[in-house]
Amino acid sequence: MAQIGLALLGAGGINTVVAQSVLAGRLPHVRVVAVAGSNADSASAKRLASDLGAEAVAPTDLGRCGATWVLEAAGGAAVRAHVPGLWGAGINTIVMSVGALIDERVYDAYQHRGSVQVVLPSGGIAGLDGVRALAAVDGLTAARITSTKKPAGLRGAPYLEQNAIELPEDRAITVFEGSAREAVAGFPANVNVAVALSLAGIGPDLTQVVVRSDPRAEGVMQLIEASGPLAALEVKIRSQPSPQNPRTSYMAGAAAVSAVRAIG
Repeated sequence: MAQIGLALLGAGGINTVVAQSVLAGRLPHVRVVAVAGSNADSASAKRLASDLGAEAVAPTDLGRCGATWVLEAAGGAAVRAHVPGLWGAGINTIVMSVGALIDERVYDAYQHRGSVQVVLPSGGIAGLDGVRALAAVDGLTAARITSTKKPAGLRGAPYLEQNAIELPEDRAITVFEGSAREAVAGFPANVNVAVALSLAGIGPDLTQVVVRSDPRAEGVMQLIEASGPLAALEVKIRSQPSPQNPRTSYMAGAAAVSAVRAIG
């Protein structure tokens, strides 16, 4: 397999897992050529680039660093600001922050990307193959995902701050119920899995999302329920949070590594 020049957009938990896999030799066909943080002076990007023997660059310079693929794991704002430009420059991408595809401008650029390859990993969930199968034969009428995290994994979400919702440390509470589209606006760092489910199934307006805070949660827990007239599926996932970011499950980093392994 020919070696691939990969750039990393984001220097947090997900791309740290990818970097560790590169350094451990688990991705022998990949050479990381650049790492971009939120700006040209990102200390975390400089550290990760140094570990990998790569160049630390500004996000705006990713199209000029010689990469044929960019792995985005920097959040929806970074996707909106930089990823459509990468597609326009003919650079293939792996997009972890799939919630950004709710944005009409990003989705339009995605739909008109031409021959550019775009990989949308499953992130911190599983079972999307079954959801796609039901949707393919019009056999999917309902889809819901319940995300449960410790309070630290949810604090700072816009929905909580806008509604002055306190997360107790002594009991579990449901903090949100609504559509995947609504969840993206309220919990942009927490619900990429909900958008992944909606894209595989019945769309962001019909896919339901429940967000729960539970101080006794054993890691990050996701429950997918999807059903139709002739079949139903239920998938439970429990993953430890990323050591670098409690809002992200370790499964998301593993999904990124799997996606990088599959490109060629």
